[in-house]
Amino acid sequence: MFLAAALTVLGPVGEPQLRMTIKNGLSAGATKREVAEVIWQMSMFGGLPATQKALETAQAVFAETEEKEA
Repeated sequence: MFLAAALTVLGPVGEPQLRMTIKNGLSAGATKREVAEVIWQMSMFGGLPATQKALETAQAVFAETEEKEA
């Protein structure tokens, strides 16, 4: 989850890597809430635009994983 925090601060530049990190985190046992909390905690460092982009990316990954599980 440390990598997800760092990629959140990068903003859109780190989006592909953030997407993969979230997928791997979920498969390793992280919960959606934990992922969202890490992203929110980085809002002070990366700013709200970077946080918003990271949350949108996380929601897309959550939707993809739900579709695969169904």
